[in-house]
Amino acid sequence: MKIIDVGHKYELLCLDGSKKQVLQFVKRFDKDPSKFPGNTNSYPGTTMQDVLQCLCNRIRYLQNQIPCVENELILNKFQECLFLLEQRAARRHGIAMPSVSLEWFEFAHLCPKCGHTTCHHK
Repeated sequence: MKIIDVGHKYELLCLDGSKKQVLQFVKRFDKDPSKFPGNTNSYPGTTMQDVLQCLCNRIRYLQNQIPCVENELILNKFQECLFLLEQRAARRHGIAMPSVSLEWFEFAHLCPKCGHTTCHHK
């Protein structure tokens, strides 16, 4: 991994090819510096939730190829991470968290405006 823009943009390892693999997270900027501390510009990108949902799908695929207990544990940790990211966002925005299973976050629709499963845009 090569860091292009700390916390936001990365060049990832590319196996079996030479095409650059770039992971770019959304970077937001506001005139009020307390909203996005340290950000001096903005650009589009994805969220950790979206990446984690991809990783859940990937580990499920691997589990179907060669099942093992580690894959199940990894999936559970990814789901826990999704839950914690959404719990943090809900607390920051004063939104109630739904009472659902960890697996729900893996398949939940992400809001195209804020990138969260639980938001005030719905």
